[in-house]
Amino acid sequence: MAGIGFQLKRLFDREGLFGRVQAISYASLVTVGPILSCMAAVAVVHWLLVAEMAPYRARELFQAGTAYAFAFSFIVAAPFSMLFTRLASDQLYEQRCDELLPTFYGSLQVALGCASVPAAAFLLLAPLELAEKLALVVLYMELTVIWMGVVYVSAMKAYRRIAGAFFAGMLLAMAALWLYVRLEGERLAAWGLFAGLAGGFFVTAAVLLWEVERFFRTPRPASPYGFVRDMRRYPSLLAIGLFTAVSMYAHQFAQWAFHGEWLEGTFRLAPEYDVAVYYAVLSVLPTLVWFVVSVETAFYPKYRQYYDAILGQGTILEIDRARREMEQVLIGELAKLMGIQLVFSLVAVACGIRYLPYIGFTAEQVDTFNILVMAFYVYVMNSVSLLLLLYFDDRKGALALSAIFLAANVAASWALRDVEYQGLSLFAASFPVLAATLGRLIYRLRRLHYATFSAQPLVLREHARMRGRAG
Repeated sequence: MAGIGFQLKRLFDREGLFGRVQAISYASLVTVGPILSCMAAVAVVHWLLVAEMAPYRARELFQAGTAYAFAFSFIVAAPFSMLFTRLASDQLYEQRCDELLPTFYGSLQVALGCASVPAAAFLLLAPLELAEKLALVVLYMELTVIWMGVVYVSAMKAYRRIAGAFFAGMLLAMAALWLYVRLEGERLAAWGLFAGLAGGFFVTAAVLLWEVERFFRTPRPASPYGFVRDMRRYPSLLAIGLFTAVSMYAHQFAQWAFHGEWLEGTFRLAPEYDVAVYYAVLSVLPTLVWFVVSVETAFYPKYRQYYDAILGQGTILEIDRARREMEQVLIGELAKLMGIQLVFSLVAVACGIRYLPYIGFTAEQVDTFNILVMAFYVYVMNSVSLLLLLYFDDRKGALALSAIFLAANVAASWALRDVEYQGLSLFAASFPVLAATLGRLIYRLRRLHYATFSAQPLVLREHARMRGRAG
């Protein structure tokens, strides 16, 4: 989040508690505000449907359809988000600003092209009404656009307007659906619910696209397919993004397969487990906030200092001192992050035991929720550690660990498929992989000099220069 760093540093430099609270609030608005607004909108609409005694079929289709749209749009977009985050970073660093907007539109075309394959299968095969399928496909494609657009937000400074776009879109969706429910009553249909939610996401996607276009437009944009050349440099990032995204949902897919039930012959669901997952995910939002705060205010300055010492011809003593300082800060901030999230996870468990029965959770669901809270704690720590490996360009290590993570999730989901082990598979898969990822991170830090200097393509660069002269 390159652009947010300056604002956070300025807020944290203020004396007193108020400055820190303001900085954390700002980071929360930027990082989890959009996600939270989407989740809150879906939850509010669901509660509205229950309160207004909406038809059972429409209510269940809305819950199932939105869950599938969010999950599969995220899985489709995640590989491209991971890759094009790196490409955008390279283009910014190398000051190839004319390529940023064409790369965005090219990546969007590729992502939507891939997303259209399951969408077409859904339109052809799902035994639903055509209006329901069309509205849900529109929602799914809009979400794919949003996941891709968020990649470029990190290079912009209009964070408040972006967060405002999410809030405005969700408020519009809730208002439209409230009006639709009140007017139609028992006659409401699932396609109307999907269309109302899609209308809100259309506003969000349109504002995101407008902001990206306004910010990155240059007088002479490059070819929209020039990014294909750069894609060949980082094929592993596609796999890393895909593996980590599927790992997030593998345990839920297993529950759908082993203990789920069909809805309208289209959606396979495990309703009690899905609700527990929804509330458990909320418990890890503090990590998303504090990770941005920690990286931008503590780790990144040391990270930049280390590489500035290398590029600025610092002595070996200066470079080694910078590496040790960066390692100390990183390990300290990672330990602090684990401690903060552990506190929030324990609070979530306590609150779940106390309050979830009031909204209809059974004792078994509460137990599943508690297990999932701790499972997502380990999962998010593993995801953060994998992301830190990519900061040090350890793509081979991140690829191997993400593949092991996915394989461990699949194996644990099969081994712990019985109903009494619900939620335990994600924890069982994440814990050993987290230990391995932390070990790999420390190993990379200790050998960072070697990894940095040995990676320089001196021969290839000279060869390319000679080839250019010959041409």
